Amino acid sequence: MHRSFLLLVFVFSHWLPSGARAGVLDWLFPKHDVQVITVTDTTPAGALRRRASSVNPVYYIAVNAGFREVGGMVAGEKVPVQAEVLKTIAKVLGKQGYLPATTEHPASLLMLWTWGTMNTDRMYMGGDDTEGRQVNRRQLLRFMGAYKLGLISKEGSALQDELSYAGMMFKDAPSELISDLASEDLYIAAIAAYDHAAAVRGQKELLWTTKISCPSRGLSLPETLPVMLALAGPNIGRETLKPVVVTAIEKFKTEVSVGDPTVVEYLEKNPVPLVDAPVPELKKSAPAKAKSR
Repeated sequence: MHRSFLLLVFVFSHWLPSGARAGVLDWLFPKHDVQVITVTDTTPAGALRRRASSVNPVYYIAVNAGFREVGGMVAGEKVPVQAEVLKTIAKVLGKQGYLPATTEHPASLLMLWTWGTMNTDRMYMGGDDTEGRQVNRRQLLRFMGAYKLGLISKEGSALQDELSYAGMMFKDAPSELISDLASEDLYIAAIAAYDHAAAVRGQKELLWTTKISCPSRGLSLPETLPVMLALAGPNIGRETLKPVVVTAIEKFKTEVSVGDPTVVEYLEKNPVPLVDAPVPELKKSAPAKAKSR
């Protein structure tokens, strides 16, 4: 049956004109779009800060938490080259008015960033159970900002979560999408900004947090992460009333739009003041599943 289907596809696609042939093949073997979900939460202290812009930049130093794997383990996941990721983050932040601190421009922010995967984690009961029960659905919902849609509480609360789930039968389109994606493996990135002066005093004063996610099925993290960051750029550090969903157009799949050449020149002359955060030891869990393609 499988061989017959492939033969039919081959004969049918070569019988059609070239334009129609491409359309049929795209229908049979659809491309995977990069669908980016961005959510930013601003604290009361952060709301009082002036907004960064290209003409009125804000300067920072950074703590790099690097690549992290959250949730279930997936075998065969390609890890991006860290140096390339750091360049991309700096460019995307620079386009939004966040620049590395220098002696002439002291830091007012301490940035903490990380990227990686947040995969579904499933518990299998054995026997004929091949699907398993997802045990971290709420974790994915919170990361994508489902609390801004009334699907779940912002902080972990079993009672509030159950009350939220009770109202999910009346979901609008964004709620439906986020609810569906909570059962998918995700690529993720997160950037948090703290007050630098408070950090010097040994205090943590969070100003804002931006969380970026993208369904990973059929995609590769090294190729997808720059697109995720570029599409999320306008919402980094800016409060979002709801999760913002953007689907990449073709031009974003080949290069990240950097923007103002003066930003590029500044970054070339002034590397990001960076400290690497310690990587936690990964816990041992169930055998890793294969990467979906």
